[in-house]
Amino acid sequence: VANASHELRTPLSIINGYLENLLDGVIEDPALTRKSLQTMQKHGERIARIVEDMLTLSKFESATDGGTSALRESSFSCRECVMDVVERLAPMIEDKRAQIDLRFPSGGLDVIQGDRFYWDQIFFNLIENALKENQPGNLVIGVHFSREEHSAVIQLRDNGVGIPRADLPFIFKRFYRVAKHHSQKIKGTGLGLSIVRRAVEAHHGTISVDSTLGVETVFTIRLPDFVPMEKTAPVPAAE
Repeated sequence: VANASHELRTPLSIINGYLENLLDGVIEDPALTRKSLQTMQKHGERIARIVEDMLTLSKFESATDGGTSALRESSFSCRECVMDVVERLAPMIEDKRAQIDLRFPSGGLDVIQGDRFYWDQIFFNLIENALKENQPGNLVIGVHFSREEHSAVIQLRDNGVGIPRADLPFIFKRFYRVAKHHSQKIKGTGLGLSIVRRAVEAHHGTISVDSTLGVETVFTIRLPDFVPMEKTAPVPAAE
């Protein structure tokens, strides 16, 4: 509650400050008024995202702690799911001049069982995080899918600035942020990786991270008891 209050206090203070100036008539210039309203809108959207992320995280915690799961499971192509996310993030990818490297098996072996909506969130948060935390140019973000016996392994890696080893045990904690190493402009709710972890756990999987500063960061998701789709002969029609 203390962490959530801290995260909500700053945008609320900014919005209230601009509201007071507008109500007191301090801001009379139309251009400055518009800029003030745009700033208020931006921070209002930030509050909305924090609240939405907190609600999503609460649902997953309820599911993984024995509550009623809200997952709507179906079989879907993991590659298509990632491609949809890449399309949504296309402007940010272009702005960062990043390359996306996808490696998925063919023949239906990339199909997994789960809630497609929440897998969209998993990949969106991981890819968006890699984009936000790294400088433009020469950035390569890879999503690699492989199979092991009775399991699927999904790795998301980037060749960016990396994460200090001392921070690795804590990055999935709510509102935890690695020290800003290159820009104070990086913004987020601090809940993205917490949502990713809870979403993976709700699908009975695990997620881990390894990183070498200035070389690579790798998130590894393991889904147990994965059974690939098998090609079966058609059943003869009854005579």
